[in-house]
Amino acid sequence: MKRVIALLMAAVMMTGLAACGSKEEPAQAPVETPAETEAPEETQEPAEAAGDVQSLKIGVSIMELTAYTWFQGVIDGCNNWMADHGSEYGVNMEFDFEDSRSDVQTMLDNVGNMISAKCDGIILFPADASSAIPTMKEATADGIPFIVCDYAQETSSDADVVWSTFVGHDMKSLGIKAGEEAVKYLDTLGKDDPVCLFISRPTSGQASSDRFDGFKETVLAKYPDAKIIEEGDTGAGNRDSAQTLMENILQRESVIDVVCGHNDAEVVGAYNAAVAQGRNEIRFIGIAGDIDVLKWLEEGNEMWLAEVLQDPAILGYQATDAIYRVLVLKEELPEKYDLPDPEAITKDNIKDYDWKNWGWLG
Repeated sequence: MKRVIALLMAAVMMTGLAACGSKEEPAQAPVETPAETEAPEETQEPAEAAGDVQSLKIGVSIMELTAYTWFQGVIDGCNNWMADHGSEYGVNMEFDFEDSRSDVQTMLDNVGNMISAKCDGIILFPADASSAIPTMKEATADGIPFIVCDYAQETSSDADVVWSTFVGHDMKSLGIKAGEEAVKYLDTLGKDDPVCLFISRPTSGQASSDRFDGFKETVLAKYPDAKIIEEGDTGAGNRDSAQTLMENILQRESVIDVVCGHNDAEVVGAYNAAVAQGRNEIRFIGIAGDIDVLKWLEEGNEMWLAEVLQDPAILGYQATDAIYRVLVLKEELPEKYDLPDPEAITKDNIKDYDWKNWGWLG
């Protein structure tokens, strides 16, 4: 009898083991890898088992989210990259977005907090041209990579270059594109000596100088006798400070054909001053991306020639791609990440842009 019971128990145990074995090795459908999809050829799948998800904590220190909504597009770009590639590449990035409020100390505090929170990598939109370099050198020595964006850093030696790559638009090319739009309009005036005003932003250093140089060189190449006036907004760098500056300029300049500037805040402020004084003959070209400028272009406002688009969502997207390649693919990146050439949005082509759905416009 005991022998019969023992045989029955053995049979039950064998059946249970067979059932467990079937749960451990279910039939699986083939896993589609990035190489089998339409992902760019240069993108490689990380060396991880199919189905595994690598979690990463990424700090994103942004120069200005409070006073200038343009940088909101950076957040959109980071999130868009995750939506496009997170599942495909088996990675989950948790972003910690922090606002530096255009203040160097706030930026340094934010970066220090990200390091203390053990972020795997940091995407930095600096508040100035060099203050973050010592902190970056310490952090990269401890294995935390940096991607620097939008604002190129000014170094004193090659040893200062510790970030993995720079993701930013060519500032001079933005000025060149604006200059090209100015020339198109100047060609209609029949003047050999047109007058152009460019409102720069001295606190932005080389970035502002490059935009002005691109604009100036492009206009002078076609109109060597043109008068190019550069005025620096040393105030708050917003519409109000630019309007005050323009009011003073208009008192002494009886002729101004075209106004451009470092960004839309400077140009819109100048536009407001011109309208208030009835100077409707002046034409304006913005740089960056502003909802009011795009509305005026769509409405056919004759005072606006163009908006030279500097898309912040592209910056966020490409910066996220760069940090992925550094942390997951272990790639060595080029000194500068390629970005699309700047585009000029005009009343003639604005219908080709889905700008009303750009949340970062505010």
